[in-house]
Amino acid sequence: MSFDPEIRDRIGAASEIQISSYRRDGSLRRWTPIWVVRSGDELYIRSAFGTEGGWYRWAAAKQLARVRADGVETDVSLHLEADADTNAAVDAAYTQKYRSMPSALAPMVAETAAATTTRLEPVPA
Repeated sequence: MSFDPEIRDRIGAASEIQISSYRRDGSLRRWTPIWVVRSGDELYIRSAFGTEGGWYRWAAAKQLARVRADGVETDVSLHLEADADTNAAVDAAYTQKYRSMPSALAPMVAETAAATTTRLEPVPA
C-alpha cells in the first residue's frame, strides 16, 4: 500500500519527523524526533542508535508506529529492509538530504543504523 502523494511529500520533505509507538493500553509513548528520507516513492527511517534505540525497540516489536510532521499525523506500519541495494539508496538519500550536518549524518549512514533501515507504509483506515 502506498501513501497518498500529498502526505508522502509532506512527510518526506520534513527535515525531522516525530515518532511514537503504542503501549499495551493503546496510549502513545513519548514522541521522539527522527530523520526521514525518501527514495523513489518510498519513505525510510533509521535508528541512529541501531537496534538498541528506544523508539526503535518499541516500534519494531509491533511493526507499528505513529508519525507526525508538517501537519500530518498518521499510523504507519514498519517494514525492515535489509538488502544491500535498498541500504545503498537510503544511504544516498540521507547523505543528499542531510549533508549540511556531517557530524549528525555520520551515525545515520553507519552499519549500526543501516541495520535498522525501515520502510514506512500507511495503515489502512
